[in-house]
Amino acid sequence: MPRLDEIGVRRLLGSPDLLREGTMAERLAAAASSITHAASGGSRASQDDLQTLLDGLTALAVQHGFPNRGGATDRAAFDAACGAWLGEGGILHGAEAMRDDVWACVACCIAPGIVLWRFEDGHPDRFRGGVRNTFQRLWLRARAVDRGEDHEDRWGLLRALSEDAFVQITERPGIGADSNIARALAEAWVVSSARVGSNRMEPITRRAARMIRRDNEITCLGALGEQERLARVQGFFERAEKA
Repeated sequence: MPRLDEIGVRRLLGSPDLLREGTMAERLAAAASSITHAASGGSRASQDDLQTLLDGLTALAVQHGFPNRGGATDRAAFDAACGAWLGEGGILHGAEAMRDDVWACVACCIAPGIVLWRFEDGHPDRFRGGVRNTFQRLWLRARAVDRGEDHEDRWGLLRALSEDAFVQITERPGIGADSNIARALAEAWVVSSARVGSNRMEPITRRAARMIRRDNEITCLGALGEQERLARVQGFFERAEKA
């Protein structure tokens, strides 16, 4: 996959007409001096590969109102559907999907129109690589809460959790970097929200996340059995509810 450095990101962000109305080929050409590829291993993604990625992202966005409509509920549904699609793998997977500069290229060169539809303020962080990149954040969510290919509702947690709950997972490396811990938090969030109501979950989730991080310093939650880990994390949510 092509990788776009920070200079290239700034150049494209400084050309809003190119982001909104230009073609993928025009954007890639404009940023050519800032685009690199892995020095060795694999083969470079072709224009057809990149077009396939764009077509897939666009098809999902169109289902949820892109380009001219779609409210908060539609955009949240797009996030869940897109996260599942990215999580199932395609052109973007493995080590390539862990690189910020790859996702910067996706957001700036391949699908900036979807970025501007999903986040109308066009904040630069939605284009730069990182945990707030429009597409990278969805891939990180999918990696964190994937129940596995054999589960009957593999991506149910992507649909169930709130935006704030995902922030607590993906923007806290001590939680998001271990899918076992992240998934336990997500499962406990679902149970807790059913008990107290999703509108009350933000402060509860933040308190529980702090407890989980502290406990993980001495317990190594990721090494526990699944049921023991889930029971322990649910206990933190119950304590957070009482607090």
